[in-house]
Amino acid sequence: MKKMLVIGDGDSIFVKDFINQYYKKGVVVDLISFGKEHNNLAVRFEKNFQMKLGVNFSALKNFIEFRRDIIDQMDNNYDVIVIHFIYFFLAPHIFKLKKKTKKIVAVVWGSDFYRVTSRIKIFLQNIIYKNVDNIVFTNPKTRDIFLEKRKSINAKLNVARFGLPVLDEIDKLQRENYTQICSDFGLPVDRVKIMVGYNAHLAHQQLLVINQVINFNPNILKKIHLVFPLGYGNKESKKLIVDILKKHNNIQYTVLDKFYNFQEVAKLRLNTDILINIQPTDQFSGSMQETLYAGGWVLTGAWLPYETITQFKPKMVLIDMKEDVGKALIDLIESNAKNSLENTTVIKKYIRNESSWSNNIVIWNHILFSNSL
Repeated sequence: MKKMLVIGDGDSIFVKDFINQYYKKGVVVDLISFGKEHNNLAVRFEKNFQMKLGVNFSALKNFIEFRRDIIDQMDNNYDVIVIHFIYFFLAPHIFKLKKKTKKIVAVVWGSDFYRVTSRIKIFLQNIIYKNVDNIVFTNPKTRDIFLEKRKSINAKLNVARFGLPVLDEIDKLQRENYTQICSDFGLPVDRVKIMVGYNAHLAHQQLLVINQVINFNPNILKKIHLVFPLGYGNKESKKLIVDILKKHNNIQYTVLDKFYNFQEVAKLRLNTDILINIQPTDQFSGSMQETLYAGGWVLTGAWLPYETITQFKPKMVLIDMKEDVGKALIDLIESNAKNSLENTTVIKKYIRNESSWSNNIVIWNHILFSNSL
C-alpha cells in the first residue's frame, strides 16, 4: 500500500480533492495543513499549524515547534511527499523532509511563482526547488517561464492539471430547472449575471470592476446583476468589497460567502453568464474552465497564459489592460451574452480531455509513483 504526505492548505478545495482522488485509489494520505479545518475523512493523520514569520523569539519558537511537533511526528517512510504551493518558510525544513520519503514533488500554483518578488523569499524557494525531485506546473507556459528564470534548478519539470469534478456535476444538471437553480442562490432569472472573480482576494480586481460599473448607463445597469463569491480569501478584503458595495444603491449584486460543494459549484457555473477573470497572474483557472464548460462567457486578460484554450475560439473576450474591463463588459451586455450551449461543443471536448481526473490521474501517478500504482 502506497503512502503519501501532503503539505499545503487543507482548507483548499483543490487540496481536498487531490487527497480524495488518492484516498479512493487506496493510497494512505497524511496531511500537514496550514489551514484551520480538521475533518477530512480521507486523511489518516493530520497536523494543522499556523506559521509565524519574522526575526524574533516568537518566530524562532514557532520554527522549533513546527519541526518538533509537526514534522518529527510524521512517519519516516513515505513513498512521496507532495508540497502544494511553494511556501518559502519550508526551506529550512526541506532537508528533514527528504529523510522521510523516497521522493518530494513540489506543485507550483501560480501566485507562489508569479507574485513573489522578495529576493529573500525567492532565495528560500530556490532551496526548496533544488532539493525536490519533481516540480509540477498546470500549464506549459509557466513551466517554460520558470525554466528561463530558474536555470540552476535541476529537478524534473512536469505539466499536470488538477482534475475538475465540477465538470461531471455540470453534465448532470437539467437546464429545465434553471429558475430553481437561480433561486438556490437568490439570483434573478431575467438579468445578465456577472461573476466578479472567484474568491475574496483583491487580485481579482473587484474594486476596479465596481468603480467602473457604478458609472454605467442606467439602461445597462437594469440588465445586470453582479455576483461576488467571497467565501475564500481574507476577511479584510471581503469587508472592503462589501463596504464599497453598500455605498452604491444603483447596482444590483449578491455576495456569496460560503464554501460550496462540487454540485453547488456546478449550479453556480450554470448561473453565470459572464465571468470576469482579470487577475494579474494565473496558471489555468479551474473556475474559468468550468464557466466555459457550462456555456458561460469569460472576460479575461490577454496577459494570462491561456493560449492553449483560446485556439479553440471559446466564448472568451480578451482585454489588453485591466482598465478596459468596463467597456468590454458593456459590449458583452449589449450583445446579449448569456449562458447557453451554443458554440460550446469543441471547447467542452477540449476541457473534458484536459481537465478530467480520469485523464490526469495517469499523469500524476507517473510523477508521484513512477507508474507503480
